[in-house]
Amino acid sequence: MSTLDWTVVVVLNLFVFGYGAIKSRGTKSDVDWFLGGRTLPFWIVGLSMFATNMDGGDYIAMNGATYEHGISRLTGLILGNTVAGLVMAWLVVPAMYRAGVYTNAEYLELRFGPAVRAISVLVQVQYRSAAIGTIAVALHLLLTTVGKTSSESAWAIILCLAALTTTYAAWGGLKTVASVDVFMSAIMICASAVLWFAVWSTVGGWAGARAIILERDGAETVTSLFHIGQGGARLGQPIFVAFGWVTIATGYYVVNHTQTMKMLGVRSLWDLRLCALVAAGMVMLSTAFTGTLGVYGRALMPGLEQADRIYPALVDRYLDTGAKGIVVAGVIAAAVSTFQGIGAALSALVTRDLYGRFLVKDASSEHYMRVSRFVTIVVVFGSFAYVPLIQLEGNMVRFFVSITSIFVTPLMTVYLVGVATRVHPATGVVGFTVGSAYGLTRYLSSTIASLPDLPIWLGDEWIAFAWSIGLTAGAMVCTSRYFPGRSTPVAVSAQAGSSLPKLRLSPFGDGDGAIPWWAQPALWSTLLLLLSLILVFYVLW
Repeated sequence: MSTLDWTVVVVLNLFVFGYGAIKSRGTKSDVDWFLGGRTLPFWIVGLSMFATNMDGGDYIAMNGATYEHGISRLTGLILGNTVAGLVMAWLVVPAMYRAGVYTNAEYLELRFGPAVRAISVLVQVQYRSAAIGTIAVALHLLLTTVGKTSSESAWAIILCLAALTTTYAAWGGLKTVASVDVFMSAIMICASAVLWFAVWSTVGGWAGARAIILERDGAETVTSLFHIGQGGARLGQPIFVAFGWVTIATGYYVVNHTQTMKMLGVRSLWDLRLCALVAAGMVMLSTAFTGTLGVYGRALMPGLEQADRIYPALVDRYLDTGAKGIVVAGVIAAAVSTFQGIGAALSALVTRDLYGRFLVKDASSEHYMRVSRFVTIVVVFGSFAYVPLIQLEGNMVRFFVSITSIFVTPLMTVYLVGVATRVHPATGVVGFTVGSAYGLTRYLSSTIASLPDLPIWLGDEWIAFAWSIGLTAGAMVCTSRYFPGRSTPVAVSAQAGSSLPKLRLSPFGDGDGAIPWWAQPALWSTLLLLLSLILVFYVLW
């Protein structure tokens, strides 16, 4: 990279960090820190959710996956995110919002008791801190490949970015994180457009890439790379791959307080539904374009030993001076957004749902804010312990898929069954235990050579998602009738936090005014779902 490129990177990110530092000064109370004062409009939260979702690891890992396996790997971000957004907007988060809880784990205690609340925190810390590790590895690849920095210098830059990010996120909380993410989104979109148009014009578009790969590798390779319906599991059932990616995306939203925290900070239930649609729609459209870079790269640069290197390799080879700086700044912006989002969310969970619930109860608001700031820093830097494991796995998407079905999918199922049914509160621990026992057994049998492999119909990495959901939900429903005492869930219809603003149904009128037909969330939900189904099962299938 040239001096101009590095100047672009530094200037854009200094602007973001400076803005974040200024915004962090406005946080005065725990309601501001944890929930943004419940004053955020849908478009700010939607952009923030998009920026956190599409992190630096996604751009690099997603295209590494499509380079190796084809566009079947885009199912999760096109269809999966849409389904997940609708599940969150219409089923899961409204129940939490009405209850007045600060975290998704807090809701689980109201529904299933304190043990499940603690389990949720521990799973989320493991799950989301691993995501920070994947982002760090992705940035390292980008800086060493495009920036031509040494490995040691790249790690030093990444640690400095993490330090600056966690500083303003720790002091500002949700409102600061969401506001900064608006600028992050703009940088990310510009960077994605610059690289996509450069590579697309070089390869000759979709048709040009197909022609190159057809001539070099044959029709079978073209079919597997360019059609979602041919990128199936080992059983030859591509529908299991699609189902698996939808499950991964839904688990990301439901279990991940990074996104729930933002949705709980909106000013009304109407904003809550719209922000999820904005985020899901932007992820879907962004993926449909930028996710194809891996396939274009397969046409232009075949034979890479490590598929995850394709994104930085395309940046290095096909972008001119200045454009490289914009793309590197965009990936850094995506990474920073996720650093701050995960750090703030996990800090909220550890502080409220472990420290404040089980260790130090009834402390002052100022005390919990100080603890949250400290925990934010510890969480982000502690996540770097995952880096050696990710590098050992060799592929970031493969690592992410392998750990998700163990604990995340059972916990997601507990959330969904808890919101949608009236199973006994004691079944939360039962369902999670059964589902995670299966997930751990499957994972160990596939990774430890001395253990016998499960049969393919039980141990396949994609079919495992269906088994995990079925076993967890089945255990909860089947055992519900055998527990004595209360058989219905705790009532969670009233706001639990007296310091929260009054519950508003919409921003129209005094909070309960009529919503115009063109602003109806049901209308936009239907259109978004139809578009994603058409893209996956017709255009790309």
